[in-house]
Amino acid sequence: MKLLRRMLPIAILGLALVAKAEEFDEEIGDDTVQVNEVLDEDEGEDMGIVDEEESEVQINTYWPEATITAGKVSEVLVSVKVASSAMNRYQFGIIEGGFHFPQDQSYKVQNFSSIKYNRDLGSGQEATFLYPFVAAELAGGRSYGLQINLAYEADSSPPRQLFASVVNQTVEVNENLDNAAAEQFFIFMTFAAFAAIGFFFFASKFSSKKPKAAPVEVGTGGAADASWIPEIHMKKSDTPKTSPQSRRRKVD
Repeated sequence: MKLLRRMLPIAILGLALVAKAEEFDEEIGDDTVQVNEVLDEDEGEDMGIVDEEESEVQINTYWPEATITAGKVSEVLVSVKVASSAMNRYQFGIIEGGFHFPQDQSYKVQNFSSIKYNRDLGSGQEATFLYPFVAAELAGGRSYGLQINLAYEADSSPPRQLFASVVNQTVEVNENLDNAAAEQFFIFMTFAAFAAIGFFFFASKFSSKKPKAAPVEVGTGGAADASWIPEIHMKKSDTPKTSPQSRRRKVD
């Protein structure tokens, strides 16, 4: 009996803990279901939302030329059309663009000019905007991500600023070969000038050389040593020297 009395409170305490744990699991389960339901509802709303302004405006792009050449003007035509059932008017303001790395769109390589159009269109109206841009000379022979954006405003209450990425693709920029012939001509002229200078230099250097004359002995520059000559040979004659003309006179 004593053992049963001791075990009874322990059993009651265990049953109470089990019941509390079940209640906690039920609460957690209910909260999880509610969160999942909320997430499902949000996803459904996101998937079902259709922007009224975007559905009322149709945007298309056309390329007059299929290639983009570095250093030359490239053009893209942006055509917009407002649906006939549109309730708002739209003002198409600015078109801007630029190059970025295909792997990283946040790294800008070149920004193009922004052009303002400020064209107001109503229901059933359409317009085409010409957007010219020039790729840098150093961009030739490489691939870049081209992005062109259109900013426009819906005349609603309150007004809404809208943006559309009309072009977002990777393009190949061709090299500009117009100046290749002129560059090759100047390179040829440079090499020809250096060749002419070298020819005249070596020609003048070899033509100026003359054969050296044979050395001529001129004797010693100082007084000769006559100590070894006998004195009889060194004795001077006492007879005066006369010219041949005076000798002829004496004979006559």
